[in-house]
Order: sequence, then C-alpha cells, then structure tokens
Amino acid sequence: MRIVLILICGLLLQNCSGNNKKVIKSPDDLQSFVNVFCAKNTSTAKVIRVCASEYSKNLTIAENKTRMNLKLQIADIIAGSVVSQEIITHKESKGIVKTYDLNAQSNLDDVSIAGYKIVHRKILKEAGGWRVLILAEYKLT
Repeated sequence: MRIVLILICGLLLQNCSGNNKKVIKSPDDLQSFVNVFCAKNTSTAKVIRVCASEYSKNLTIAENKTRMNLKLQIADIIAGSVVSQEIITHKESKGIVKTYDLNAQSNLDDVSIAGYKIVHRKILKEAGGWRVLILAEYKLT
C-alpha cells in the first residue's frame, strides 16, 4: 500500500514540475504574442488604451523606450493633427493621364498626458536582451 501511495505522489509531483512556459522562437511567434497582449483591452469613448513593445539589451532602456512610445501614442491621439494636401488629375481623351500628389504633415503641439495609468506590463527575455510590453490607459475628462 505504501508503494502505491509513493507512486501516486510521485506522479502528481512530476506533473507539477512540468515546464508549461511557451517560448518565442520566431518573429511570427512574437507578433502573435504582442497581438494577443494588446488585444486585451480596446479604447472606448471615455478611455484611450494603447499598447507598446520595445526591445533593448538593457532592461531599463527597454522599459524607458516602451514608456516613451506609449506617451507618444497617447499624445498623438489626444492632440495630434494631420495637415494634408491632395492634387488629383484624371483625364481620359486620347490617352489616360493620371496625377496623384499627396503631402501630409503630422503636428504635436504642447501636449500634456499626465494621469495615464499602466494597466499591465510584461517583460520577456529575448535573444540576449529584454522585450518590454506595456498596456496603458488614459481617461478622457
């Protein structure tokens, strides 16, 4: 009876020690992981949610780059403006003449994004460095 109990306990402990971690082996795996991570929350009319991912060999630099990317995304949504000019020419007589010219410029002027909140942060070891993923939200007033 003791032998049976020892075998059952051994089998149960063996299942607990299994490594269930998924490994990112390719850029496609990384992209699918980032897509799943970022799809957790979507923006609403009252809350802007953004997701950023950056890589560096230094963990502090990777986290700072990710936070900067988040801030830029939030600022772009809040106070971004795009100035564009279009010229379209289309003639069909003896020959077809098509002209398309587009000039676009994005401007960010004096943006304050104090009050954003980090909802979720994930740190991954990747190819001798660190990948930091952050999901943040900014409540509109």
